[in-house]
Amino acid sequence: MSTVPDADAPVSLQADADLLLVAQNAKSMPEVLEQVAAHPGLTPDVLLALLRNPQTPGTAVVKLAAEATGQILDTLLASLERLGRWTEALEALLTNPGAPEVRRPLIEKYLEAAKKRDTEGTKVKNLLLQVRELPVGQRLALAKKGNKDVRTILIKDSNEMVAMEVVTSTRITDGEILAIAMMRDVSDKLLRYIANNRKYRQNKQIILALLNNPRTPVGVSLGLGLNSLTERELNDLSKSRNIPGAVSRAAKQLLDRRQKPAGGGGGH
Repeated sequence: MSTVPDADAPVSLQADADLLLVAQNAKSMPEVLEQVAAHPGLTPDVLLALLRNPQTPGTAVVKLAAEATGQILDTLLASLERLGRWTEALEALLTNPGAPEVRRPLIEKYLEAAKKRDTEGTKVKNLLLQVRELPVGQRLALAKKGNKDVRTILIKDSNEMVAMEVVTSTRITDGEILAIAMMRDVSDKLLRYIANNRKYRQNKQIILALLNNPRTPVGVSLGLGLNSLTERELNDLSKSRNIPGAVSRAAKQLLDRRQKPAGGGGGH
């Protein structure tokens, strides 16, 4: 009977089936996955599993992309979107002498997109660091007048006054409020504010987001107008294990009353 190999076990002597299991295991250590990638008998199935595994280190994929031939090279060329996780891997693929000239423009296209993503990611990280290091007064001003990127950072500020300035900003959109209503790592005071805002109470998506958010206070959820929900929405709430029991029970009771035959239970 086959067993799943230890995620930390050496892989040099394992069979192809075991290599595949290790490559598919999201708990495999990066060092082990690097050994798998260097295996002389690497198959396309194992390679695809490595490309999908979030623990696979870029260094292993870069080496593969630079030296791959035959089926492995074909698999890499057919998986450019996944390969795009590692900008250096796409650059290495371009240096691979076996890569067909006809595919190079497509590789360059994915490389350009990967570089753009990396640049944007760096900008966001820098902005995050800069904003978090500002004094409270400046963060309060930014929360009120900053752009969407700044609001996305400050909504999770450790100072509740700053986060509250975000949700009360005249510049915030309904789409941003909906996203906040779905967040499980924001202050319940923000969720309470959104729930008590007449404008947002008229938005069914926001109401459903609040009802399905375990951070929303029970009293707030019960006051959000369960009567206005459809039977399907009530059914989803009644079965949810992610919200307080009082809310799911209230939804179930309302659903039962709606589905109860009119006139009660008369005798024959």
